[in-house]
Amino acid sequence: MEPTMQGTPAFLCERALVIGAASGIGRAIADMLAEGGVSVAVADLDTQKASDVARGICRRGGRAEVFGVDVADSSSVDAMFGSLRHAWPDLDLLVNSFGILGETGPVEEISDAEWARMVAVNLSGVFHCCRAAVRWMKEKGKGRIINFSSVAALTPTPGALPYSTCKAGVVQLSKTLAREVAGHNLRVNVIAPGYVDTPMLLALDHNFKDHILRRTPLKRFALPEEIAGLVRFLASPEADFFTGQVLSPNGGLVM
Repeated sequence: MEPTMQGTPAFLCERALVIGAASGIGRAIADMLAEGGVSVAVADLDTQKASDVARGICRRGGRAEVFGVDVADSSSVDAMFGSLRHAWPDLDLLVNSFGILGETGPVEEISDAEWARMVAVNLSGVFHCCRAAVRWMKEKGKGRIINFSSVAALTPTPGALPYSTCKAGVVQLSKTLAREVAGHNLRVNVIAPGYVDTPMLLALDHNFKDHILRRTPLKRFALPEEIAGLVRFLASPEADFFTGQVLSPNGGLVM
């Protein structure tokens, strides 16, 4: 039997859009927000899995709607925001928790197409979503954005150059945006997790995962719910003085 939503008032937001919510960290975030009484827009390219997440939230007494989106396509992002504007009076929180790892290997083997795909999703996708959210949030004079980067943005990760570069770009995009919109009462922060027990982690080579565990002082991978807990903080009144910050729960991999 599934637990019911308790509706504990822990957040400043009433309505949140979580992009990349079909699985992994994004799913944990959507569930956590809904448990706190937040209405959640569950958005993802995989609408079938996103629908499963939303149905689970609703079964437990929460409120969730499903939106399909291709973040690499600005027209798809704008269409999603347009639909959401018809459904909601405002947007309090945007969480960009999506990302793709892509092909790994030495730089000389990275094709133009693979590089372009990584940039389109992992960097341009964040830009598209932030731009649309800021346009809306500025009208209301309030809002929070949480962008997901990676520990790979904080330390060189050979073999994953496109991914690391894009995630580093997300950090600078977020810091610059935070300064630009602070006067409009908008806050922008970054979560740069270490290695988390998600479908993306399962795709990594076994030897590489062993290597990461040996280098991680806590000797384990994070759980999605632990990363969602940091979103809980950034969406709470206690984080009202946070903007332009990079928080990296990584088990001590980078200190």
